Amino acid sequence: MKRLLYFILSIALVGCYNDDAAQRELSEDSSHRTSELTRLIKAMSLHNARFDDAIDNTSCFSLIFPYQVQINSELRTINSIQDISALNNEDEIDIVYPVNAVFYNYEEHKINSTTEFNLVKNTCDQNFNIQTNLCLDFQYPITFKEFNDLTRSFETFQLNSDKDVFLHLENLHDNDVFEIDYPIFLSDSNSGSIRIDSNAEFISAFNLSLQDCR
Repeated sequence: MKRLLYFILSIALVGCYNDDAAQRELSEDSSHRTSELTRLIKAMSLHNARFDDAIDNTSCFSLIFPYQVQINSELRTINSIQDISALNNEDEIDIVYPVNAVFYNYEEHKINSTTEFNLVKNTCDQNFNIQTNLCLDFQYPITFKEFNDLTRSFETFQLNSDKDVFLHLENLHDNDVFEIDYPIFLSDSNSGSIRIDSNAEFISAFNLSLQDCR
């Protein structure tokens, strides 16, 4: 009986120690899937679909190269952003279906007709509620340290692209808590490289970039 009580007490002490150690490692820079920091990071890392708005008239998704359009009744193949830049505002543009689209959350979908296009566009625009920030870029790689409340353990994730970051945050569970492994570096068109050492500095840099960037 004494041995059994000792064994139970040992397990309880180890459990308390692990929980206390985990809590000590969590800091004021800890965030979760609905935190402000998560929202701002997703605003920077979503798929930038603005570059072809002259063709699809939406920033919710972009069309995947190559595809064809009728421009003033002339059939053309669009292979790059340069092809889009050559268009004029006065051009009458009609998409030739089917086309493939990639959405702000990196999901892809085949669109087969004008009717389907309008349905997909309207649905996507109604649900697209992320304030984009195209004025800042992450300098990769960056590392997230994630604490999972279900397993009571930490994992580190090295992320190498906007898509990696966005999808990682999209797939967080309600109980997941993460921290950015600072320092990280951001790039903007005015100041070049910006060193960030905390969530507060990140939020400040994000808000300043919206004021200074057009």
